Amino acid sequence: MKNALSRLISGAAVATAALVLASAAAGSTSGIPPTTTTTTPVTSTTTTTLKPKASAFSPATTACIKQATAMKKTCKVSAATVDCKAEFETAFANCFAAGKGVACATSCETANVACETPALAAEKPCLATCKSNEKAAIGSCQLTIPNCATNAVATFLSCKKSCTQSAALLACHTAFAACLAHCPTL
Repeated sequence: MKNALSRLISGAAVATAALVLASAAAGSTSGIPPTTTTTTPVTSTTTTTLKPKASAFSPATTACIKQATAMKKTCKVSAATVDCKAEFETAFANCFAAGKGVACATSCETANVACETPALAAEKPCLATCKSNEKAAIGSCQLTIPNCATNAVATFLSCKKSCTQSAALLACHTAFAACLAHCPTL
């Protein structure tokens, strides 16, 4: 309510200023001396939401990457994950400039796989521990304890999230993005 009122007052002040400028402009061309109006500035608090950073790639490369990603999702429905991954990596690299861009993107992908492999290997036992803990927690729930199963599932989901967003995996993603930023685009 307060923001709406502030915007309304600010809008009125802007409209008044526009009328004053229009009057001054009209007055100066019609031979009538312009009138002076004093307005008191209205202070308001504005909250700014930053938009995500625009793509670091050219529009053609960005569109190509989106298409390669969509094809990978479609592929996973009908083919082996390994085949889809290989096709995606080739299609992804081809989204960069021929020659140096493709070679650079391929090099970044190779480094990313080498970085992610141990991080993903550590993820499996972490997820297994989360699932085991969830199973034990649900098994110990009694009917007289409200929300016991719901809390066990929530704990599992939190545990799963921490496994899949490990610092090592996030470091790999950051390094991969930094590497790709140096590759020539389409």
